[in-house]
Amino acid sequence: MAMPPRSSRHRGGPRWLIIPFVLTIVVLLVDASMHARSPQPEITMNSQAWVDKALPEIAASSTQGLEIADLSSQRLTVGAGAVAQQLSGIAAAAGSTYGAVRDAAAPSEVAGAAGLLEACLLARENGAQEMALAVHRLLGGARQQAVVALMSEAVSDFDVSDSAYQLFARDMPRLGVRMPESRWAATTDLYEPRALGAFSARLLADVIKMPPQRLYIDAVSTNPAALNTQGKVEVLSPATSVSVTVVVGDGGRTETSGVRVSATITPAKGARAQLVSETVDLSQGQADAVTLRGLRTMPSTPTTLTVSAVGPGGVPAKVSRQLQIEVPGANFTGVPTTKAPARSGTGQ
Repeated sequence: MAMPPRSSRHRGGPRWLIIPFVLTIVVLLVDASMHARSPQPEITMNSQAWVDKALPEIAASSTQGLEIADLSSQRLTVGAGAVAQQLSGIAAAAGSTYGAVRDAAAPSEVAGAAGLLEACLLARENGAQEMALAVHRLLGGARQQAVVALMSEAVSDFDVSDSAYQLFARDMPRLGVRMPESRWAATTDLYEPRALGAFSARLLADVIKMPPQRLYIDAVSTNPAALNTQGKVEVLSPATSVSVTVVVGDGGRTETSGVRVSATITPAKGARAQLVSETVDLSQGQADAVTLRGLRTMPSTPTTLTVSAVGPGGVPAKVSRQLQIEVPGANFTGVPTTKAPARSGTGQ
Protein backbone atom coordinates (compact mmCIF):
# COMPACT_ATOMS: atom_id res chain seq x y z
CA MET A 1 0.00 0.00 0.00
CA ALA A 2 1.46 3.34 -1.00
CA MET A 3 1.66 5.67 1.93
CA PRO A 4 0.55 9.32 1.52
CA PRO A 5 3.35 11.89 1.66
CA ARG A 6 4.20 12.99 5.17
CA SER A 7 6.10 16.02 6.35
CA SER A 8 9.17 15.54 8.52
CA ARG A 9 8.77 18.96 10.16
CA HIS A 10 7.05 17.45 13.18
CA ARG A 11 10.27 15.82 14.40
CA GLY A 12 11.32 18.87 16.36
CA GLY A 13 7.84 19.79 17.68
CA PRO A 14 6.14 19.02 20.98
CA ARG A 15 5.30 15.34 21.45
CA TRP A 16 1.64 16.10 22.22
CA LEU A 17 1.31 17.25 18.60
CA ILE A 18 2.84 14.02 17.29
CA ILE A 19 0.79 11.50 19.26
CA PRO A 20 -2.63 12.04 17.53
CA PHE A 21 -0.93 11.93 14.12
CA VAL A 22 0.93 8.71 14.88
CA LEU A 23 -2.15 7.03 16.32
CA THR A 24 -4.16 7.96 13.23
CA ILE A 25 -1.51 6.47 10.94
CA VAL A 26 -1.31 3.31 13.05
CA VAL A 27 -5.10 2.86 12.89
CA LEU A 28 -5.00 3.27 9.11
CA LEU A 29 -2.16 0.76 8.86
CA VAL A 30 -4.00 -1.77 11.00
CA ASP A 31 -7.06 -1.40 8.78
CA ALA A 32 -4.98 -1.74 5.60
CA SER A 33 -3.17 -4.75 6.98
CA MET A 34 -6.42 -6.50 7.87
CA HIS A 35 -7.79 -5.87 4.37
CA ALA A 36 -4.57 -7.18 2.82
CA ARG A 37 -4.96 -10.62 4.36
CA SER A 38 -4.75 -13.57 2.02
CA PRO A 39 -8.17 -14.79 0.79
CA GLN A 40 -7.06 -18.38 1.42
CA PRO A 41 -8.75 -20.25 4.30
CA GLU A 42 -7.01 -19.57 7.60
CA ILE A 43 -6.09 -22.09 10.25
CA THR A 44 -6.10 -20.35 13.60
CA MET A 45 -3.06 -21.05 15.79
CA ASN A 46 -3.08 -21.06 19.53
CA SER A 47 -1.50 -18.04 21.19
CA GLN A 48 1.84 -19.65 21.99
CA ALA A 49 2.19 -21.03 18.46
CA TRP A 50 1.51 -17.55 17.07
CA VAL A 51 4.20 -16.06 19.32
CA ASP A 52 6.65 -18.74 18.19
CA LYS A 53 5.89 -17.77 14.60
CA ALA A 54 6.14 -14.03 15.21
CA LEU A 55 9.38 -13.87 17.19
CA PRO A 56 11.74 -14.88 14.31
CA GLU A 57 9.99 -12.38 12.04
CA ILE A 58 10.45 -9.62 14.61
CA ALA A 59 14.16 -10.47 14.81
CA ALA A 60 14.41 -10.44 11.01
CA SER A 61 12.71 -7.04 10.88
CA SER A 62 15.12 -5.62 13.46
CA THR A 63 18.05 -6.85 11.38
CA GLN A 64 16.61 -5.20 8.26
CA GLY A 65 16.42 -1.88 10.07
CA LEU A 66 20.03 -2.18 11.20
CA GLU A 67 21.11 -2.92 7.63
CA ILE A 68 19.46 0.26 6.36
CA ALA A 69 21.06 2.23 9.17
CA ASP A 70 24.49 0.83 8.34
CA LEU A 71 24.13 1.67 4.64
CA SER A 72 22.97 5.19 5.49
CA SER A 73 25.60 6.04 8.06
CA GLN A 74 28.84 4.49 6.85
CA ARG A 75 31.32 5.64 4.26
CA LEU A 76 30.57 3.96 0.93
CA THR A 77 32.46 0.70 0.56
CA VAL A 78 30.56 -0.20 -2.63
CA GLY A 79 29.22 1.85 -5.50
CA ALA A 80 25.95 3.77 -5.39
CA GLY A 81 24.41 1.19 -7.73
CA ALA A 82 25.23 -1.59 -5.29
CA VAL A 83 23.70 0.43 -2.43
CA ALA A 84 20.51 0.81 -4.46
CA GLN A 85 20.37 -2.94 -5.09
CA GLN A 86 21.00 -3.74 -1.42
CA LEU A 87 18.21 -1.40 -0.34
CA SER A 88 15.86 -3.02 -2.84
CA GLY A 89 16.78 -6.41 -1.40
CA ILE A 90 16.07 -5.19 2.14
CA ALA A 91 12.70 -3.80 1.01
CA ALA A 92 11.82 -7.17 -0.53
CA ALA A 93 12.84 -8.94 2.69
CA ALA A 94 10.71 -6.50 4.71
CA GLY A 95 7.77 -7.34 2.48
CA SER A 96 8.30 -11.05 3.08
CA THR A 97 8.48 -10.46 6.84
CA TYR A 98 5.22 -8.53 6.80
CA GLY A 99 3.58 -11.22 4.67
CA ALA A 100 4.66 -14.01 7.01
CA VAL A 101 3.08 -12.30 10.05
CA ARG A 102 -0.01 -11.22 8.11
CA ASP A 103 -0.67 -14.78 6.93
CA ALA A 104 -0.30 -16.30 10.41
CA ALA A 105 -3.89 -16.29 11.67
CA ALA A 106 -3.75 -14.94 15.22
CA PRO A 107 -6.14 -16.32 17.84
CA SER A 108 -8.58 -13.91 19.45
CA GLU A 109 -6.45 -13.64 22.59
CA VAL A 110 -3.67 -11.84 20.69
CA ALA A 111 -5.62 -10.54 17.66
CA GLY A 112 -5.47 -6.89 18.70
CA ALA A 113 -1.75 -6.96 19.36
CA ALA A 114 -1.17 -8.93 16.16
CA GLY A 115 -2.88 -6.17 14.18
CA LEU A 116 -0.47 -3.63 15.65
CA LEU A 117 2.52 -5.81 14.74
CA GLU A 118 1.21 -6.12 11.19
CA ALA A 119 0.81 -2.34 11.04
CA CYS A 120 4.40 -1.95 12.23
CA LEU A 121 5.77 -4.32 9.59
CA LEU A 122 3.66 -2.79 6.83
CA ALA A 123 5.04 0.67 7.66
CA ARG A 124 8.57 -0.75 7.61
CA GLU A 125 8.01 -2.31 4.21
CA ASN A 126 6.73 1.01 2.88
CA GLY A 127 9.64 2.92 4.40
CA ALA A 128 12.22 0.50 3.01
CA GLN A 129 10.67 0.76 -0.44
CA GLU A 130 10.77 4.56 -0.25
CA MET A 131 14.41 4.56 0.83
CA ALA A 132 15.36 2.24 -2.04
CA LEU A 133 13.31 4.31 -4.49
CA ALA A 134 15.09 7.49 -3.37
CA VAL A 135 18.51 6.04 -4.19
CA HIS A 136 17.32 4.61 -7.51
CA ARG A 137 15.95 8.04 -8.44
CA LEU A 138 19.26 9.66 -7.53
CA LEU A 139 21.02 7.24 -9.88
CA GLY A 140 18.48 8.17 -12.55
CA GLY A 141 19.31 11.88 -12.32
CA ALA A 142 16.78 13.18 -9.77
CA ARG A 143 17.65 16.35 -7.84
CA GLN A 144 19.31 15.80 -4.50
CA GLN A 145 16.70 17.89 -2.69
CA ALA A 146 13.89 15.70 -4.01
CA VAL A 147 15.81 12.57 -3.03
CA VAL A 148 16.31 13.81 0.54
CA ALA A 149 12.59 14.63 0.76
CA LEU A 150 11.71 11.06 -0.25
CA MET A 151 14.19 9.70 2.29
CA SER A 152 12.49 11.83 4.94
CA GLU A 153 9.15 10.23 4.02
CA ALA A 154 10.78 6.85 4.55
CA VAL A 155 12.00 7.95 7.98
CA SER A 156 8.45 9.05 8.84
CA ASP A 157 7.35 5.49 8.13
CA PHE A 158 10.17 4.21 10.36
CA ASP A 159 8.87 6.45 13.18
CA VAL A 160 5.30 5.23 12.72
CA SER A 161 6.46 1.61 12.69
CA ASP A 162 8.33 2.06 15.96
CA SER A 163 5.26 3.61 17.60
CA ALA A 164 3.11 0.72 16.38
CA TYR A 165 5.63 -1.78 17.71
CA GLN A 166 5.67 -0.14 21.14
CA LEU A 167 1.86 -0.40 21.27
CA PHE A 168 2.09 -4.03 20.19
CA ALA A 169 4.63 -4.90 22.90
CA ARG A 170 2.50 -3.10 25.51
CA ASP A 171 -0.75 -4.78 24.49
CA MET A 172 0.57 -8.34 24.13
CA PRO A 173 -0.96 -10.66 26.74
CA ARG A 174 1.51 -12.12 29.22
CA LEU A 175 2.33 -15.53 27.79
CA GLY A 176 5.60 -16.13 29.54
CA VAL A 177 7.59 -14.39 26.77
CA ARG A 178 8.69 -10.77 26.81
CA MET A 179 8.63 -9.11 23.40
CA PRO A 180 12.13 -7.98 22.31
CA GLU A 181 13.08 -4.40 21.52
CA SER A 182 12.74 -3.52 17.85
CA ARG A 183 13.44 -0.06 16.44
CA TRP A 184 14.09 1.24 12.94
CA ALA A 185 14.34 4.96 13.66
CA ALA A 186 17.73 5.54 15.31
CA THR A 187 17.81 7.37 18.61
CA THR A 188 20.76 9.43 17.36
CA ASP A 189 20.78 12.03 14.59
CA LEU A 190 21.23 9.39 11.87
CA TYR A 191 18.00 10.21 10.07
CA GLU A 192 17.89 13.97 10.61
CA PRO A 193 17.73 16.02 7.37
CA ARG A 194 21.40 16.98 7.62
CA ALA A 195 22.47 13.33 7.93
CA LEU A 196 20.23 12.30 5.03
CA GLY A 197 21.76 15.10 2.99
CA ALA A 198 25.24 13.78 3.75
CA PHE A 199 24.16 10.24 2.77
CA SER A 200 22.75 11.45 -0.54
CA ALA A 201 25.90 13.54 -1.14
CA ARG A 202 28.09 10.44 -0.74
CA LEU A 203 25.90 8.60 -3.22
CA LEU A 204 25.88 11.54 -5.61
CA ALA A 205 29.67 11.79 -5.56
CA ASP A 206 29.85 8.16 -6.69
CA VAL A 207 27.12 8.70 -9.29
CA ILE A 208 29.06 11.58 -10.83
CA LYS A 209 32.12 9.33 -11.22
CA MET A 210 30.03 6.54 -12.71
CA PRO A 211 29.62 6.58 -16.51
CA PRO A 212 26.04 6.64 -17.84
CA GLN A 213 26.61 3.17 -19.30
CA ARG A 214 29.27 0.62 -18.50
CA LEU A 215 28.85 -2.65 -20.34
CA TYR A 216 30.59 -5.80 -19.22
CA ILE A 217 30.61 -9.47 -20.17
CA ASP A 218 30.32 -11.59 -17.06
CA ALA A 219 30.43 -15.12 -18.49
CA VAL A 220 30.52 -17.07 -21.76
CA SER A 221 29.51 -20.70 -22.20
CA THR A 222 28.97 -22.98 -25.19
CA ASN A 223 26.51 -25.73 -26.04
CA PRO A 224 27.83 -28.35 -26.48
CA ALA A 225 30.14 -27.83 -23.55
CA ALA A 226 33.87 -28.52 -23.60
CA LEU A 227 35.03 -32.09 -23.19
CA ASN A 228 38.50 -30.98 -22.20
CA THR A 229 41.13 -28.34 -22.91
CA GLN A 230 44.31 -28.71 -24.91
CA GLY A 231 46.51 -25.73 -24.19
CA LYS A 232 44.19 -22.75 -24.78
CA VAL A 233 41.80 -24.68 -27.04
CA GLU A 234 38.49 -25.94 -25.63
CA VAL A 235 37.53 -29.20 -27.36
CA LEU A 236 33.74 -29.40 -27.55
CA SER A 237 31.52 -32.44 -27.87
CA PRO A 238 30.80 -33.40 -31.49
CA ALA A 239 27.86 -31.40 -32.90
CA THR A 240 26.57 -30.00 -36.18
CA SER A 241 26.13 -26.51 -34.71
CA VAL A 242 27.18 -24.55 -31.65
CA SER A 243 25.23 -22.08 -29.52
CA VAL A 244 26.82 -19.52 -27.23
CA THR A 245 25.31 -18.04 -24.04
CA VAL A 246 26.69 -14.63 -23.08
CA VAL A 247 25.92 -13.03 -19.69
CA VAL A 248 26.13 -9.30 -20.36
CA GLY A 249 25.36 -6.49 -17.92
CA ASP A 250 25.31 -2.74 -17.45
CA GLY A 251 27.22 -1.41 -14.45
CA GLY A 252 26.46 2.25 -15.22
CA ARG A 253 23.90 4.53 -13.65
CA THR A 254 21.17 4.30 -16.31
CA GLU A 255 19.51 1.56 -18.31
CA THR A 256 20.85 0.88 -21.80
CA SER A 257 18.54 0.01 -24.67
CA GLY A 258 19.54 -1.60 -27.94
CA VAL A 259 22.71 -3.38 -26.82
CA ARG A 260 23.97 -5.58 -29.66
CA VAL A 261 25.36 -8.90 -28.41
CA SER A 262 27.29 -10.82 -31.07
CA ALA A 263 29.20 -14.07 -31.49
CA THR A 264 31.63 -14.58 -34.35
CA ILE A 265 33.53 -17.73 -35.29
CA THR A 266 36.66 -17.52 -37.42
CA PRO A 267 37.98 -20.96 -38.42
CA ALA A 268 41.64 -21.51 -39.18
CA LYS A 269 42.85 -22.37 -42.72
CA GLY A 270 41.15 -19.30 -44.20
CA ALA A 271 37.56 -20.58 -43.96
CA ARG A 272 34.71 -18.08 -43.98
CA ALA A 273 33.76 -16.41 -40.69
CA GLN A 274 30.20 -16.49 -39.38
CA LEU A 275 28.37 -14.02 -37.14
CA VAL A 276 25.11 -14.22 -35.18
CA SER A 277 23.73 -11.44 -32.99
CA GLU A 278 20.77 -10.30 -30.94
CA THR A 279 19.64 -6.99 -29.45
CA VAL A 280 18.81 -6.71 -25.75
CA ASP A 281 17.73 -3.95 -23.36
CA LEU A 282 19.65 -3.85 -20.08
CA SER A 283 18.41 -2.41 -16.79
CA GLN A 284 20.85 -0.46 -14.64
CA GLY A 285 22.86 -2.76 -12.42
CA GLN A 286 21.42 -5.91 -13.98
CA ALA A 287 22.85 -8.69 -16.14
CA ASP A 288 20.99 -10.80 -18.72
CA ALA A 289 21.88 -14.09 -20.36
CA VAL A 290 21.66 -13.97 -24.17
CA THR A 291 21.83 -17.21 -26.16
CA LEU A 292 23.06 -17.01 -29.75
CA ARG A 293 22.39 -20.09 -31.89
CA GLY A 294 23.26 -21.53 -35.27
CA LEU A 295 27.06 -21.23 -35.43
CA ARG A 296 28.45 -23.93 -37.72
CA THR A 297 32.09 -24.76 -37.25
CA MET A 298 34.42 -26.70 -39.52
CA PRO A 299 35.07 -30.16 -38.01
CA SER A 300 38.48 -30.76 -36.53
CA THR A 301 39.52 -27.16 -37.17
CA PRO A 302 40.77 -24.81 -34.43
CA THR A 303 38.39 -21.85 -34.39
CA THR A 304 38.36 -18.44 -32.71
CA LEU A 305 35.06 -17.58 -31.00
CA THR A 306 34.64 -13.86 -30.31
CA VAL A 307 31.71 -12.54 -28.29
CA SER A 308 31.05 -8.82 -27.98
CA ALA A 309 28.53 -6.33 -26.63
CA VAL A 310 28.18 -2.76 -27.84
CA GLY A 311 25.70 -0.05 -27.00
CA PRO A 312 23.68 1.94 -29.54
CA GLY A 313 25.85 4.09 -31.74
CA GLY A 314 29.00 2.39 -30.47
CA VAL A 315 28.79 4.13 -27.09
CA PRO A 316 29.93 2.86 -24.64
CA ALA A 317 33.01 1.30 -26.16
CA LYS A 318 32.68 -2.27 -27.31
CA VAL A 319 33.53 -5.01 -24.82
CA SER A 320 34.54 -8.44 -26.02
CA ARG A 321 36.00 -11.81 -25.11
CA GLN A 322 37.70 -14.51 -27.16
CA LEU A 323 37.80 -18.29 -26.81
CA GLN A 324 39.66 -20.88 -28.84
CA ILE A 325 37.40 -23.86 -29.61
CA GLU A 326 37.40 -26.97 -31.77
CA VAL A 327 34.58 -29.37 -32.66
CA PRO A 328 35.83 -32.88 -33.55
CA GLY A 329 34.69 -34.42 -36.83
CA ALA A 330 32.40 -37.38 -37.47
CA ASN A 331 35.17 -39.93 -36.93
CA PHE A 332 36.08 -38.55 -33.53
CA THR A 333 37.65 -41.30 -31.43
CA GLY A 334 37.84 -39.43 -28.15
CA VAL A 335 41.35 -38.12 -28.83
CA PRO A 336 41.27 -34.38 -29.65
CA THR A 337 42.79 -33.38 -32.96
CA THR A 338 44.39 -30.41 -31.23
CA LYS A 339 47.18 -31.81 -29.10
CA ALA A 340 49.47 -30.15 -26.64
CA PRO A 341 53.18 -30.28 -27.61
CA ALA A 342 54.90 -33.52 -26.55
CA ARG A 343 57.05 -33.22 -23.46
CA SER A 344 60.52 -34.79 -23.49
CA GLY A 345 62.18 -36.75 -20.70
CA THR A 346 59.04 -38.46 -19.40
CA GLY A 347 57.44 -41.75 -20.24
CA GLN A 348 53.75 -42.44 -20.73
